[in-house]
Amino acid sequence: MMDIRISKLSLDGSDAAGQTYAAAVKSAFHLWNDSLDLSHELSQEIHTPTGSYLHGIMHRMEGDYSNAKYWFRQAGVHPIHQPLLQQAKARMTEGGIERIGSEALKSKLEQLSASSAWDSALFADMVSHQVTVAQDPEAEVLLLELQWTELKLLLQFAFQQTGGDSLEL
Repeated sequence: MMDIRISKLSLDGSDAAGQTYAAAVKSAFHLWNDSLDLSHELSQEIHTPTGSYLHGIMHRMEGDYSNAKYWFRQAGVHPIHQPLLQQAKARMTEGGIERIGSEALKSKLEQLSASSAWDSALFADMVSHQVTVAQDPEAEVLLLELQWTELKLLLQFAFQQTGGDSLEL
């Protein structure tokens, strides 16, 4: 039912840039709803850094990590990266890293925590390692929280670009 509601969101009434960001909002909502195919249909037609970023998240969620990293490179440095890094560092500081059993994941998280910029490719590598090798329950929780934080920030950014104020997520 949620996919039907999302698909009914209008793209009308805006200029071209507003319509592009409205499509990004719909794509992000589909990701939030775990509707990867519907998000993909939209994001591959959004030729902006935000569209590329959404496209990358979709591929990361489906497990196509190399394709995800390609789209993250296309997105480049995105306005949500700094607040995302700040929130990720805060989450990792409050006890997220030391409970992780995988030394490889712990090392990558420490690398991200010490960085001055969000690294989407490094995060994709962490998710890949978690899914295919580590399967660490504590890492699973942390990485999912970071992914949802990333998606929430991207959704809010796209919504604000349409002229909206903010979303309560």
